[in-house]
Amino acid sequence: MSDDEEKAAPPSQPRGDVDALTAPDDGGDDKGLEIVIGEETIQDELAKLQQEVTNLKELYLRKLADFDNYRKRQEREAVEFRRTANAELIRECLPVLDNLERALAVPGGDDTGLRRGVELVVRQYQAVLARYGLVQIDPLGAPFDPAMHEAIQRQEVAGIEETTVVQVLQKGYRLGEKLLRPALVVVAVPATSAPGPASGASPEE
Repeated sequence: MSDDEEKAAPPSQPRGDVDALTAPDDGGDDKGLEIVIGEETIQDELAKLQQEVTNLKELYLRKLADFDNYRKRQEREAVEFRRTANAELIRECLPVLDNLERALAVPGGDDTGLRRGVELVVRQYQAVLARYGLVQIDPLGAPFDPAMHEAIQRQEVAGIEETTVVQVLQKGYRLGEKLLRPALVVVAVPATSAPGPASGASPEE
C-alpha cells in the first residue's frame, strides 16, 4: 500500500465502540428511570448539605457564646485580682487615715491653717482610696450586724427593741464586697427586766 492510500484510509475503530455509539434506542423506560434516580440523589445530597450547614451554624453560635462568656469571666477575674492585690496595701494605709481623723477630732484650733491642711489631706486621701473601691463602714445608730461590726462593749438600755450601735470606736472598711476591717463598736441591748418577788412572799418589814 502506498503512502497516499494509507493517508486516505479512515482510522479503524473497535467493534464494541461502534456498537455502543450506533446502538439504537429500544424505546424502553431505563433512561427515564435513570433521571428520576438522579434527581432523588441530588435532593438527598442537598438535604444533607443543608443539615450540615445548620449544624455548623449552631456549632458556631455555641462557640461564639462560649467565647463571650470566657471573655467576661476573664474581665471579672482581672478586676478581682486587682482588688485583691490592692487589699493589703490599702489595709496598711488605714491606720494613717485613722490618725489623721483623730487629729481632726481633737477640740480647739478650728481656725488654724494646720487644721484646714489636715482636713484637705484627709479628703484627698479618702477620695484616692475610694477610687480603688474602698467603702467606709460607719454604723452609728444602725442595727448591729455581726458580719460587718465587732462589738467590744454592751450597754443595757431600756426602751429599745433590738441591738443598736451607739458608739463607733473605729470605723470599718470594705473593698468592693470584701470586708477589709470590721467596725469596732459599742452596742446597746434591750434591758432585761429584774425578776420580781416569788408568789405569796410577804415583803420584809
